[in-house]
Amino acid sequence: MTITFDNHQYATRLTEAGMAPALADIQAAMAGDVMRELIALDSRLERTDAKIDQVKIMVNARIDQVELKLEAKIADTKAEIIKWVVTVGILQSSLISALLLKLT
Repeated sequence: MTITFDNHQYATRLTEAGMAPALADIQAAMAGDVMRELIALDSRLERTDAKIDQVKIMVNARIDQVELKLEAKIADTKAEIIKWVVTVGILQSSLISALLLKLT
């Protein structure tokens, strides 16, 4: 943010409005100090915003990594469940067949 503040012009306007010149100079100096502080704060806010954006990018990247790992684990778990279901199904069919053969 660029702000141009002319202390002399501000003091002159205050003096023309009827303020004592010494008081106008002090007020203009203080207003200039406030403007400089605002500019410094704006600069710090811009740097903070940039840091926040960097952190957001890092967090999103980490979330994506975790998501990929979870998807891989879910796929592995699905494969294991399918293996167990098929194995139990074959075992159950074998047991039923054996019982039927024994009964006959």
